[in-house]
Amino acid sequence: MEIASLETKRKIITLERPFVTSVRTVTSIENVEVSVILKDGTIGKGAAPPALAVTGESPSSIEAVVNGPAAEVLTGVKNEDLQGNVRRIKESCYGNFSAKAAVEMAVIDAFVQQRHCSLLQWLGGTPSVFENDMTISMDEPARMKNTAEKYINEGFRYLKMKVGDDLKKDYQRIRTIAEVLPQGVMLRIDANQGWTSKEAIAFIHQLEKEKIPLDFIEQPVAADDWAGLKKVTASTTTLIMADESCKTYTDAHRLIEQRACDMINIKLMKCGGLLEAWKIADIAEAAGVPCMMGSMMESIISASPAAELAVAHPNIKMVDLDAPKWLRENTVTAVSFEGHQIKAIQPAKSAHIKYEEGELR
Repeated sequence: MEIASLETKRKIITLERPFVTSVRTVTSIENVEVSVILKDGTIGKGAAPPALAVTGESPSSIEAVVNGPAAEVLTGVKNEDLQGNVRRIKESCYGNFSAKAAVEMAVIDAFVQQRHCSLLQWLGGTPSVFENDMTISMDEPARMKNTAEKYINEGFRYLKMKVGDDLKKDYQRIRTIAEVLPQGVMLRIDANQGWTSKEAIAFIHQLEKEKIPLDFIEQPVAADDWAGLKKVTASTTTLIMADESCKTYTDAHRLIEQRACDMINIKLMKCGGLLEAWKIADIAEAAGVPCMMGSMMESIISASPAAELAVAHPNIKMVDLDAPKWLRENTVTAVSFEGHQIKAIQPAKSAHIKYEEGELR
């Protein structure tokens, strides 16, 4: 069945509370939803969150890619030619990874609908319940402590702390939260490129000396400071995760070859889509480097397929997919985000997911 057209729609989603990192403060997201419409009426859905500070994309640039080069290479093409369509999307223009991820997501959604299965089934995964973390936005230490206690009481065993704007304050934040952590609750520290390698090494050594329960440290240095990232990884016992440093599978290969990190955070909006994400996880698996599936501050339309891929790939060992817990929306997908758990389900064989508020069919 041929692809008849592509459409975009902007949707503003308010956050339950501000999301604050060393890079930006967000109170709402303007999501761009993408529809791939087949000639038989099948509609595949995808979405992308514009993030100029992170990916360099705006709502207008995403719409321009979808309605311009992506539509040009896909309109009139057989949707069954999935690999060919993914290649066409990738080669349609330079960069614009979030826009490409949204289009690929919609193409694959239409593809699996034609086969009367879910994305999870198509990827070879089985229904699962797995554990999510919860992010603590950057704030004053006392308020971050109160937030941490709230999430601990809700059952979260992994708390992801946003730091990186001020080393002294970062230390106070981490120490304050560590004081209220019960046995078995771990901290994931995300510096969002906020430290130099020298600062990171001294800082992490201090946390290790004080036996702070650290699961890992994420992206301590600038994205392009690969030498610094490697130095931090080699100089500390705490696991170091690459995030902004790893966009494509080529980046993953280089990072692993240089032994610049212990773990990799995969995000669909960074790498350009599900199949590229799968390649990254494959390359990392071959080298014994575990991966985490993460996300931007994005809607459940894109977080849901990320979760399904995480369930299906054996080398994606953990997830950081709490974005839907921050949003005031009730879109229903094949994945439910309930408390500290993510439940990846499979609809009936003859059914598919309709990405509309409050509906599942």
